[in-house]
Amino acid sequence: MDHTLNKRRIPSAEMRANLIAKHNNKCAMCSISGEQIPLELASITPLHQGGSMAEENFLLLCPNCHRYMDMGPKEIEFVNFLYQVLKETSPNQNIQLEAIIGESQRARADILIEDSRKAKILIECKSNKAITRSHSSKIIEQILEYGKLIGECKKVLAIPGRLPNEIKHNIESHDIEVWDADYLIKNFKAGIQKADSSYFKMLLTAIAGEQEGSRDRDLLGKLKACNPGRKDCYLYQGLIGEIIEELFCPPLDKPIQEVNDFTKSNRRDFIVPNYATDGFWSFLREKYSADYVVVDAKNYSRKVKKSDVLQIANYLKPHGAGLFGIIFSRNGGDSAGCLHTIREQWMVHQKLILVLDDTDVENMLLSSGGAEDLIGAKIEEFRLSM
Repeated sequence: MDHTLNKRRIPSAEMRANLIAKHNNKCAMCSISGEQIPLELASITPLHQGGSMAEENFLLLCPNCHRYMDMGPKEIEFVNFLYQVLKETSPNQNIQLEAIIGESQRARADILIEDSRKAKILIECKSNKAITRSHSSKIIEQILEYGKLIGECKKVLAIPGRLPNEIKHNIESHDIEVWDADYLIKNFKAGIQKADSSYFKMLLTAIAGEQEGSRDRDLLGKLKACNPGRKDCYLYQGLIGEIIEELFCPPLDKPIQEVNDFTKSNRRDFIVPNYATDGFWSFLREKYSADYVVVDAKNYSRKVKKSDVLQIANYLKPHGAGLFGIIFSRNGGDSAGCLHTIREQWMVHQKLILVLDDTDVENMLLSSGGAEDLIGAKIEEFRLSM
């Protein structure tokens, strides 16, 4: 935990007492007793990366598990977690972990199930917090190749989060089932509850909404209750202000609302000052001139078009707010004018503009990595597509 934080960013004694009672004075991961070793409060989403001071953002951990949490989970850990969940759910099924498949050509499948009717289920696991379009194409190719090695089987991609509808539908169009967080919670809830305490168990439990009073889930509920269209445009704008403050601040300063440039011809919904001295946001400032994060909120029932991109691009200036902007819109951008204009602004003017839809916002609110993982993945996908 960052001991350089001032007192306003240190968990209170009351919070510590509540967490000790909640976890029976045991490490939430390995269950070692606090009577044997001093336990620490660990933030699930680090405070310097936008994590809140709410109690549900903290766990009681031993020093070893605290270091493990800070390093982040590996993909094999999600494979092992799902294997345990499946074994707990269907103990009599033949479930193989890291099964060798194929004859003349061999490969290693994450999980292979043979049910009572001898039907086979191939499960490929990905622990990525954000799967891009280009990454999903490679995953599809891999699963289809594994399917050829096995022969007739049900093919499954398992992930601990959610996918944008476009990517999910593309995967499903290749006859691959998607077992996302919602599917896992709905179909394997008992197995998840029986599984050992882990990062993925905590993540799925949080998504299931079993912990009351979460600020993130409250914001998500408001987002789903806000109707796309002109009538709720001001409600949506105010809600996006709350969401970016929850996700970005700190390390960013609080958003400044409805700012005009000098000519007063260009007005943006929010400007978020970026004075971060290290980490992801510092990298964005240095690499993409993100001295300020410029934000537009579009409560459209349609997709973002070329004109919407040009509106925010007109505000981005190297000696003004900087060159990095985000458009929040309910349904993302269209694949023609919007994407073409975003590419043009980057190639000609070095202005980097992202469009985030409702699914992206939901993933940021529910993911332990918050905004940084998804925004980083979006930038990576965009740069590698050039």
